[in-house]
Amino acid sequence: MMQICPNCGNHNPPNVAFCSQCGFNLHPYQMPPKKQGLPVPAIIGICVAVVFLLFGGLYLIGSNNDPEYKSVDKLELTDIEGTWDLVAESKSNSMTEQIKISEDKISFASGDSFVPRYSSVTDGDTLIISDSDNIFNANIVELRLEKRKIDNKDRVVLAVYVDEDTGWGYYIRK
Repeated sequence: MMQICPNCGNHNPPNVAFCSQCGFNLHPYQMPPKKQGLPVPAIIGICVAVVFLLFGGLYLIGSNNDPEYKSVDKLELTDIEGTWDLVAESKSNSMTEQIKISEDKISFASGDSFVPRYSSVTDGDTLIISDSDNIFNANIVELRLEKRKIDNKDRVVLAVYVDEDTGWGYYIRK
């Protein structure tokens, strides 16, 4: 079937793109049908909402710097490195306000410190860290990780034994 040029009326063979006489485009470009979808502002709004929900959810969960809970037999000094602050509910005059723990040094807010060299696990499920293998003249700290409620939140705390009268002090990692 011959194509008739709408511009000059020339008869052209079928499937020819341009008129052989005047060069008129016999198959003019047609706009493709408009795609259905969300407008750009709606997409941006959804993305912003998702970001706010993610960060809001993290805030509600209450991120903290708690270490992973480990039983004392699996606990290593690197697991408890950092600065630990005394929990208000366990404060007494014989407890230091802050403990700093690194592989090289354990220091207290009082200014006392020692280099941890030896550790052992007691029958009472606590870790004893000292600066000497002679227990009678060593600086010692006896500790363990515990799961406790602090300010109505489940936390992993560092429990540090003070003495028979005071008992345990509880610290949260800063």
